[in-house]
Amino acid sequence: MGESKLKMQSIVEVRKNVPSGTVVINHPEAANAIGGFGFIQLRQALDDLHQEKSVRAVILTGAGAVFSSGTDLRQLHGELQQHQVAASHQDINLLNELLLAMLRFPKPIIAALNGPASGSAVALALASDFIIASTEATLQLPEVHRGLAAGSSMTLMNFRLGAAVTAELAMTGVPLKPERATQLGLVHDVVEQDLVWARAHQLAVDIAKTSSQSIQMTKRILNESLADQLETQLQVAGAMTAAARSTSHARIGIDAFLKKQDPQFD
Repeated sequence: MGESKLKMQSIVEVRKNVPSGTVVINHPEAANAIGGFGFIQLRQALDDLHQEKSVRAVILTGAGAVFSSGTDLRQLHGELQQHQVAASHQDINLLNELLLAMLRFPKPIIAALNGPASGSAVALALASDFIIASTEATLQLPEVHRGLAAGSSMTLMNFRLGAAVTAELAMTGVPLKPERATQLGLVHDVVEQDLVWARAHQLAVDIAKTSSQSIQMTKRILNESLADQLETQLQVAGAMTAAARSTSHARIGIDAFLKKQDPQFD
Protein backbone atom coordinates (compact mmCIF):
# COMPACT_ATOMS: atom_id res chain seq x y z
CA MET A 1 0.00 0.00 0.00
CA GLY A 2 1.45 3.39 -0.99
CA GLU A 3 1.93 6.26 1.44
CA SER A 4 -0.97 8.28 0.00
CA LYS A 5 -3.33 5.34 0.35
CA LEU A 6 -2.20 4.76 3.92
CA LYS A 7 -3.06 8.31 4.87
CA MET A 8 -6.57 7.95 3.41
CA GLN A 9 -7.30 4.60 5.03
CA SER A 10 -10.70 4.47 6.71
CA ILE A 11 -10.19 3.76 10.41
CA VAL A 12 -13.57 4.84 11.81
CA GLU A 13 -16.80 2.85 11.99
CA VAL A 14 -20.18 4.22 13.05
CA ARG A 15 -22.91 2.06 14.56
CA LYS A 16 -26.37 2.99 15.77
CA ASN A 17 -28.03 1.23 18.71
CA VAL A 18 -30.75 3.66 19.74
CA PRO A 19 -30.53 5.62 21.97
CA SER A 20 -26.74 5.50 21.50
CA GLY A 21 -24.55 5.90 18.48
CA THR A 22 -21.09 4.36 18.62
CA VAL A 23 -17.94 5.64 16.94
CA VAL A 24 -15.26 2.94 16.78
CA ILE A 25 -11.58 3.68 16.15
CA ASN A 26 -10.80 0.61 14.04
CA HIS A 27 -7.10 0.40 13.23
CA PRO A 28 -6.08 -2.60 15.36
CA GLU A 29 -3.01 -3.52 13.33
CA ALA A 30 -1.48 -0.21 14.53
CA ALA A 31 -2.97 -0.25 18.06
CA ASN A 32 -5.72 2.07 16.77
CA ALA A 33 -3.22 4.84 16.02
CA ILE A 34 -4.76 7.92 14.44
CA GLY A 35 -3.28 9.93 11.58
CA GLY A 36 -4.54 13.30 10.40
CA PHE A 37 -7.21 11.79 8.17
CA GLY A 38 -8.45 9.77 11.15
CA PHE A 39 -9.25 12.98 13.03
CA ILE A 40 -11.21 14.16 9.97
CA GLN A 41 -13.15 10.89 9.99
CA LEU A 42 -13.94 11.21 13.70
CA ARG A 43 -15.22 14.75 13.14
CA GLN A 44 -17.42 13.53 10.27
CA ALA A 45 -18.78 10.69 12.40
CA LEU A 46 -19.85 13.19 15.07
CA ASP A 47 -21.50 15.38 12.44
CA ASP A 48 -23.42 12.36 11.12
CA LEU A 49 -24.66 11.34 14.58
CA HIS A 50 -25.59 14.93 15.33
CA GLN A 51 -28.20 14.64 12.59
CA GLU A 52 -29.67 11.43 14.03
CA LYS A 53 -32.47 12.63 16.32
CA SER A 54 -32.95 9.17 17.85
CA VAL A 55 -29.32 9.11 19.00
CA ARG A 56 -29.21 10.79 22.41
CA ALA A 57 -25.56 10.07 23.28
CA VAL A 58 -22.40 9.11 21.42
CA ILE A 59 -20.05 6.36 22.59
CA LEU A 60 -16.41 6.61 21.50
CA THR A 61 -14.42 3.38 21.76
CA GLY A 62 -11.67 1.36 20.12
CA ALA A 63 -11.57 -1.96 18.30
CA GLY A 64 -9.86 -4.89 20.00
CA ALA A 65 -7.99 -4.57 23.29
CA VAL A 66 -6.73 -0.98 22.87
CA PHE A 67 -8.70 2.28 22.91
CA SER A 68 -6.04 4.10 20.90
CA SER A 69 -2.27 4.59 20.95
CA GLY A 70 -2.79 8.18 19.77
CA THR A 71 -0.84 9.86 16.98
CA ASP A 72 0.37 7.49 14.27
CA LEU A 73 4.12 7.69 14.94
CA ARG A 74 4.98 5.54 11.94
CA GLN A 75 3.27 8.02 9.65
CA LEU A 76 4.80 10.95 11.54
CA HIS A 77 8.25 9.38 11.27
CA GLY A 78 7.87 9.06 7.50
CA GLU A 79 6.77 12.67 7.16
CA LEU A 80 9.67 13.95 9.26
CA GLN A 81 12.15 11.79 7.30
CA GLN A 82 10.86 13.34 4.08
CA HIS A 83 10.94 16.85 5.61
CA GLN A 84 7.18 17.21 5.13
CA VAL A 85 6.87 19.74 7.95
CA ALA A 86 3.43 21.03 7.00
CA ALA A 87 2.01 17.51 6.77
CA SER A 88 3.59 16.47 10.07
CA HIS A 89 1.95 19.43 11.82
CA GLN A 90 -1.44 19.16 10.15
CA ASP A 91 -2.68 16.47 12.51
CA ILE A 92 -2.11 18.82 15.47
CA ASN A 93 -4.55 21.36 14.05
CA LEU A 94 -7.03 18.64 13.06
CA LEU A 95 -6.90 17.16 16.57
CA ASN A 96 -7.48 20.54 18.22
CA GLU A 97 -10.42 21.26 15.91
CA LEU A 98 -11.90 17.87 16.81
CA LEU A 99 -11.47 18.47 20.55
CA LEU A 100 -13.26 21.82 20.36
CA ALA A 101 -16.04 20.21 18.31
CA MET A 102 -16.42 17.53 20.99
CA LEU A 103 -16.67 20.10 23.77
CA ARG A 104 -19.31 22.02 21.80
CA PHE A 105 -21.17 18.91 20.63
CA PRO A 106 -24.82 19.17 21.77
CA LYS A 107 -25.14 15.52 22.83
CA PRO A 108 -23.22 13.78 25.62
CA ILE A 109 -20.09 11.91 24.52
CA ILE A 110 -19.10 8.82 26.49
CA ALA A 111 -15.53 7.57 26.15
CA ALA A 112 -15.67 3.78 26.56
CA LEU A 113 -12.07 2.88 27.28
CA ASN A 114 -11.87 -0.76 26.27
CA GLY A 115 -8.10 -0.67 26.84
CA PRO A 116 -5.12 1.71 27.11
CA ALA A 117 -5.34 5.27 25.80
CA SER A 118 -2.02 6.96 25.04
CA GLY A 119 -0.86 10.36 23.85
CA SER A 120 -3.40 12.28 21.82
CA ALA A 121 -6.00 9.57 22.50
CA VAL A 122 -6.01 10.76 26.11
CA ALA A 123 -7.21 14.13 24.81
CA LEU A 124 -10.15 12.40 23.10
CA ALA A 125 -11.13 10.77 26.39
CA LEU A 126 -10.76 14.04 28.31
CA ALA A 127 -12.86 15.97 25.78
CA SER A 128 -15.70 13.50 26.40
CA ASP A 129 -18.38 14.13 29.03
CA PHE A 130 -18.09 10.71 30.68
CA ILE A 131 -15.38 8.05 30.86
CA ILE A 132 -16.26 4.39 31.38
CA ALA A 133 -13.09 2.32 31.73
CA SER A 134 -12.30 -1.36 31.62
CA THR A 135 -10.15 -2.88 34.32
CA GLU A 136 -7.39 -3.09 31.68
CA ALA A 137 -7.59 0.57 30.65
CA THR A 138 -4.93 3.16 31.41
CA LEU A 139 -4.40 6.80 30.49
CA GLN A 140 -0.79 7.59 29.61
CA LEU A 141 1.21 10.53 28.27
CA PRO A 142 4.38 8.77 27.02
CA GLU A 143 5.66 11.69 24.95
CA VAL A 144 8.63 12.38 27.27
CA HIS A 145 9.94 8.94 26.31
CA ARG A 146 9.58 9.81 22.61
CA GLY A 147 11.27 13.22 22.65
CA LEU A 148 7.86 14.84 22.09
CA ALA A 149 5.42 17.08 24.00
CA ALA A 150 1.94 16.04 25.13
CA GLY A 151 0.36 19.34 24.05
CA SER A 152 -3.41 18.99 23.71
CA SER A 153 -3.71 16.14 26.20
CA MET A 154 -1.88 18.18 28.85
CA THR A 155 -4.13 21.16 28.24
CA LEU A 156 -7.30 19.15 28.84
CA MET A 157 -5.80 17.15 31.70
CA ASN A 158 -4.78 20.35 33.45
CA PHE A 159 -8.42 21.48 33.29
CA ARG A 160 -9.85 18.16 34.44
CA LEU A 161 -7.29 17.26 37.14
CA GLY A 162 -5.19 20.36 37.89
CA ALA A 163 -1.54 21.20 37.42
CA ALA A 164 -0.05 18.93 40.10
CA VAL A 165 -1.40 15.64 38.77
CA THR A 166 -0.85 16.74 35.18
CA ALA A 167 2.80 17.54 35.88
CA GLU A 168 3.31 14.13 37.46
CA LEU A 169 1.76 12.21 34.57
CA ALA A 170 3.23 14.35 31.78
CA MET A 171 6.77 14.53 33.16
CA THR A 172 7.11 10.88 34.14
CA GLY A 173 5.02 9.23 31.44
CA VAL A 174 3.65 6.74 33.97
CA PRO A 175 0.20 5.31 33.17
CA LEU A 176 -2.81 6.39 35.21
CA LYS A 177 -4.65 3.23 36.26
CA PRO A 178 -8.46 3.14 36.42
CA GLU A 179 -8.61 2.81 40.21
CA ARG A 180 -6.70 6.04 40.77
CA ALA A 181 -8.48 7.76 37.88
CA THR A 182 -11.77 6.96 39.61
CA GLN A 183 -10.50 8.35 42.91
CA LEU A 184 -9.50 11.55 41.10
CA GLY A 185 -13.02 11.85 39.67
CA LEU A 186 -11.86 11.44 36.08
CA VAL A 187 -13.35 8.00 35.40
CA HIS A 188 -17.04 7.52 36.21
CA ASP A 189 -17.18 3.71 36.34
CA VAL A 190 -14.86 0.72 35.95
CA VAL A 191 -16.12 -2.61 34.60
CA GLU A 192 -14.73 -5.75 33.00
CA GLN A 193 -13.49 -5.26 29.44
CA ASP A 194 -16.37 -7.15 27.79
CA LEU A 195 -18.90 -4.96 29.64
CA VAL A 196 -17.48 -1.52 28.78
CA TRP A 197 -19.72 -0.83 25.79
CA ALA A 198 -22.81 -2.20 27.57
CA ARG A 199 -22.18 0.07 30.57
CA ALA A 200 -21.73 3.07 28.28
CA HIS A 201 -24.93 2.17 26.42
CA GLN A 202 -26.82 1.92 29.73
CA LEU A 203 -25.64 5.43 30.53
CA ALA A 204 -27.03 6.52 27.15
CA VAL A 205 -30.35 4.86 28.05
CA ASP A 206 -30.43 6.83 31.30
CA ILE A 207 -29.67 10.05 29.41
CA ALA A 208 -32.47 9.28 26.93
CA LYS A 209 -34.97 9.58 29.78
CA THR A 210 -34.06 13.23 30.25
CA SER A 211 -34.89 16.37 28.27
CA SER A 212 -32.68 16.67 25.19
CA GLN A 213 -32.99 20.45 25.33
CA SER A 214 -31.96 20.52 28.99
CA ILE A 215 -28.98 18.25 28.24
CA GLN A 216 -27.89 20.56 25.43
CA MET A 217 -28.11 23.63 27.66
CA THR A 218 -26.30 21.83 30.47
CA LYS A 219 -23.44 20.94 28.14
CA ARG A 220 -23.25 24.54 26.98
CA ILE A 221 -23.04 25.78 30.57
CA LEU A 222 -20.30 23.25 31.36
CA ASN A 223 -18.25 23.47 28.17
CA GLU A 224 -19.04 26.52 26.04
CA SER A 225 -16.99 29.04 27.99
CA LEU A 226 -14.34 26.39 28.58
CA ALA A 227 -14.02 25.75 24.85
CA ASP A 228 -13.49 29.45 24.20
CA GLN A 229 -10.69 29.58 26.79
CA LEU A 230 -9.18 26.29 25.63
CA GLU A 231 -9.02 27.42 22.02
CA THR A 232 -6.17 29.81 22.81
CA GLN A 233 -4.47 27.30 25.12
CA LEU A 234 -4.69 24.56 22.50
CA GLN A 235 -3.11 26.85 19.92
CA VAL A 236 -0.16 27.48 22.25
CA ALA A 237 0.10 23.78 23.07
CA GLY A 238 -0.07 22.96 19.37
CA ALA A 239 2.81 25.30 18.62
CA MET A 240 4.92 23.69 21.34
CA THR A 241 4.01 20.20 20.09
CA ALA A 242 5.07 21.17 16.57
CA ALA A 243 8.33 22.65 17.87
CA ALA A 244 9.10 19.48 19.82
CA ARG A 245 8.72 17.40 16.65
CA SER A 246 11.56 19.31 15.00
CA THR A 247 14.14 18.48 17.67
CA SER A 248 16.92 15.91 17.56
CA HIS A 249 15.37 14.12 20.54
CA ALA A 250 12.12 13.63 18.62
CA ARG A 251 14.02 11.85 15.86
CA ILE A 252 15.85 9.70 18.42
CA GLY A 253 12.70 8.92 20.42
CA ILE A 254 10.42 8.07 17.50
CA ASP A 255 13.09 5.97 15.79
CA ALA A 256 13.72 4.01 19.00
CA PHE A 257 9.98 3.48 19.52
CA LEU A 258 9.53 2.07 16.03
CA LYS A 259 12.53 -0.22 16.54
CA LYS A 260 11.19 -1.24 19.97
CA GLN A 261 14.35 -0.01 21.66
CA ASP A 262 15.04 2.28 24.59
CA PRO A 263 15.92 5.80 23.37
CA GLN A 264 19.42 7.08 24.05
CA PHE A 265 18.98 10.84 24.45
CA ASP A 266 22.14 12.93 24.46
